[in-house]
Amino acid sequence: MKEIELKILNVDGAKLRRGLRKLGARRLFPPVLVREVFLEQAGVPVEGRGYSSFRLRSVGKTCELTVKVRKTDKRYSVHDEFEVNVSGFEETLKLLTVLGFQVFRRREKVREEWKLGGVKVEIDEYPKMLPYMEIEGRSREAVGRFLKSLGMSAEHATNATATEIMRGAGLDPDNLVFKKTPPTRARTAAPSL
Repeated sequence: MKEIELKILNVDGAKLRRGLRKLGARRLFPPVLVREVFLEQAGVPVEGRGYSSFRLRSVGKTCELTVKVRKTDKRYSVHDEFEVNVSGFEETLKLLTVLGFQVFRRREKVREEWKLGGVKVEIDEYPKMLPYMEIEGRSREAVGRFLKSLGMSAEHATNATATEIMRGAGLDPDNLVFKKTPPTRARTAAPSL
């Protein structure tokens, strides 16, 4: 599936939620703890991979394995994304380790997801960072129209990756986890890192 997205940094979560409700957006799930590990094959240089990221993550009780292939675009973040649900985080991680993959990055965040028409909005909050909003749509135009409906434009946005944003904030993107598990509805369902 093609993923076209932009991020708005340092959002006021309460104000954003009010704006989303006013527009008629539907909250798909309340804030949940997301734990993710990024994997690479030992001995395979980044330049030799056919993908930009490979991750295993838990979102509440759901576990997903995702591969992203980043496309070049000056304004938007554009990816081909391939995602499959897996039965368990720990079991899948063991399988990938046997296949020669190793974890090089561990992250946690609290995510809340909304939808309006063909646009998905995620509010992500990582440790030591202000929340940001990620807007994902089927086209650049859909993302732009949605931003305009919130009184924003693509000029307010960035196509930076989460890793780039973390580095820009002076944080270590390879190990960004909460010291204490934040209070969410699914905090006990996610496996430990």
